[in-house]
Amino acid sequence: MRKTFSALILLILISSTPLAVGQEYYSPNDLSFTVYDDGYVVVDYTVDVDPTMVRVNVSLFGSLYQNLLISDQDLLILDSTPTVGGLTIDTLGAISASLWYETTDLTGKAGQIWTFAVSAPITSTILLPEGSTIISLSDVPLEMGSLNGRVLLTMPLGDLEISYTVGVVGSKEHALAIINDAENTIEAIQATGVLTPDADDLLESAYSSYDSGLYPEAEQLAAQAKTSAEDTAADASATTLAIENAISAISDADEDERTEGLEAAQDKLAEAESSYALGDYTGALELAEEAQDLAESATGKGSGSNMLLYAGLVVVGGIGAAYILLGRSKKAPVVQAVSFDLDRLFGEHPNLRMDDKEVIRFLAQNRGETFAAEVRERFDIPRTSLWRMIRRLEGEEIIEVATIGGQSLIRLDSRYKQG
Repeated sequence: MRKTFSALILLILISSTPLAVGQEYYSPNDLSFTVYDDGYVVVDYTVDVDPTMVRVNVSLFGSLYQNLLISDQDLLILDSTPTVGGLTIDTLGAISASLWYETTDLTGKAGQIWTFAVSAPITSTILLPEGSTIISLSDVPLEMGSLNGRVLLTMPLGDLEISYTVGVVGSKEHALAIINDAENTIEAIQATGVLTPDADDLLESAYSSYDSGLYPEAEQLAAQAKTSAEDTAADASATTLAIENAISAISDADEDERTEGLEAAQDKLAEAESSYALGDYTGALELAEEAQDLAESATGKGSGSNMLLYAGLVVVGGIGAAYILLGRSKKAPVVQAVSFDLDRLFGEHPNLRMDDKEVIRFLAQNRGETFAAEVRERFDIPRTSLWRMIRRLEGEEIIEVATIGGQSLIRLDSRYKQG
């Protein structure tokens, strides 16, 4: 009678449990990712579950679960059913569930650079492939070490992204990956309007070293280029804030009719704006801070009603002057006395692309030679695309490339020179 009553109670409990089926009665306990050089990732995930639940929905990482294994705390296999974004696991009586599976959904590759990306609900460990080198991290690791010669990271919870290469440091492939990463960083910063001449020069030198087969040197220069660009972006951001503070201080002084010394503040602000437009962010920062100090120390009362308008005109005038200076510094190509037989050149190379011909014409207009940086600026060609074009034209024996002062000078072959 007692056994029958117990069985009846258990049957009632089981029959009533489906009301909660599908609810996420679990909490993440342990999470690790093992990344392999072919892009596969092994996920090892343990969650604590409510032992009174018949089934529990568990969200997983990725949508492809190969070689899936699920067990409870006693290593007994648990059944599961796929759901959107995860699994429904039969867990009645279990207090934990350990999931192990393989997926290719967490990695992607662009050129030589791999990227691992995941949204982790708890602190996780990530073991990168053997021979990998980290290019960038979305977050600072809580810990960083090695396991059997592989990089081991302990990362905080949240959206994680790790870019890395797999290859020997100092190899051709690894150098190109480092250069491409630096170039992408620089272009992203330049897209915000920040000028990065030092980073551009370093990257140009990196390409020259790469072209000369000096791969370790190319890696070092590319890394310096990326750091330089990031430092410049930080300087530009700090300067922007300082200029905004100076404008605010001048506005406050004008509203308070503290016009004694305010004109000097406005002049400093105009100088700061001009320096910023020219890419001198350090100098602009100092000038903006001086402008703010002068505005805050302005005293007296006077005809302040038009002072803010005047300040705006000075600033705009300063920016205009800066852009005029910039415009004057970029000379348009002009036809020189030296000429080239382009009809012959194009006739001997009928398979040239339209952009190839445009660059060749540009070289001819500049006495047959110019720096690669000038070509890129003139035609707005991505650096990697330009370098491929240069290699292609050099292979056709149309141009020659020389390194001068750390920059690549492109020169039309002298056999096409007229006269």
